Amino acid sequence: MPAPFDSPEAAAAATVAVHVRHGESIVNAGLSALLASCPQLRLTAAADDADVIVTDYADALARLAHVAPNAIPLMIVSQREREWDIRTAISAGVHGYLPQRCAAGELLTAVQALGHGRRYFNPELLERAMQHMASDSLTLRESQVLELLAMGCCNKRIASKLDIGVGTVKTHIKSLFNKLGATARTHAVVLATQRGMVS
Repeated sequence: MPAPFDSPEAAAAATVAVHVRHGESIVNAGLSALLASCPQLRLTAAADDADVIVTDYADALARLAHVAPNAIPLMIVSQREREWDIRTAISAGVHGYLPQRCAAGELLTAVQALGHGRRYFNPELLERAMQHMASDSLTLRESQVLELLAMGCCNKRIASKLDIGVGTVKTHIKSLFNKLGATARTHAVVLATQRGMVS
């Protein structure tokens, strides 16, 4: 049986170059140690030399705001597990998303997947993110109304702040209830908060 690689250079080229830049130093060190232990991966000090960048939520979204979607694939490892956060990251163009509590084996599998042109999202987080995708996609105005609801504003106050009629506010709130599956204003805010749609 022929050897998988004809030379050390070919073997090195087949490995996935990974750059770790997580904002939490302890997490960064742990990720680096785990990834360095995998023969199919090699760490690189420069992001530009990497096939995959493993980072945190804030850094990934900041990078995606300034680079093309087809740039170096980004893998988020984060404690942020709310469905809205995950969906925001997916919409921004992130290639992978793992909870910070994930198993070492899943981390290695995910990074290798990204290194070979695929995407990888933790199944539990992906299911959570997709659960209400069709029903609770809010318009900009509905999002504004929701934020003001979360601040405790009454319909008249919301109308004043958004320069719209009270009747229009009621229409938006009714639509919010339908999309969120809420039965009351407080219920809508609780559901939206759980999903990360409001702070």
